Amino acid sequence: MPNFINELMLSEVQVLVDASPAFIIVDSSKLKSHETLKLRKDLRGVGAKMKVAKVAIIKRAILPEAAKLITGTCSIGLVAATDMVAAAKILADLAKEEKVSVKGGVMDGQSIGPAMVTRLAGLPSKQQLRGMLVNVLAAPLVGFARVIAEIAKKKGGATEAPAATEAPAAPEAPPA
Repeated sequence: MPNFINELMLSEVQVLVDASPAFIIVDSSKLKSHETLKLRKDLRGVGAKMKVAKVAIIKRAILPEAAKLITGTCSIGLVAATDMVAAAKILADLAKEEKVSVKGGVMDGQSIGPAMVTRLAGLPSKQQLRGMLVNVLAAPLVGFARVIAEIAKKKGGATEAPAATEAPAAPEAPPA
């Protein structure tokens, strides 16, 4: 019976690893049940999924380089994410409180250590990067508009004056 259960667990973990371009290995044994539920909910909010399994099963499912990062004999969590930075931020916040221990991970087929996961957590989120890109692209247009507005002011409001003079005059009253 245990062999069959282990095989099912291995297949579930293997599917998760194969479907995900990146994942983080985390020891969540210090979390209480309500904290684990909150962690899973937060991870789902950023498009990540956490799977907890035995160390031996996870070692078989991941790259050999990443398997070297795992120590101990208890269960360990595997956080698979499409947005690695957002998942790393959530885990780094819990690691500061010493609730979880980040062991490392895999990104783009290469093993990364816990220090790299912490550095990923310091990067801006995808939404912040998009905002920065918009600001960089819009800056020349805003500058150009300001220059044109200053030129118009120096010329005495030439762009506003014709609009005011072209207003239709009030119709004259017919002589009585």
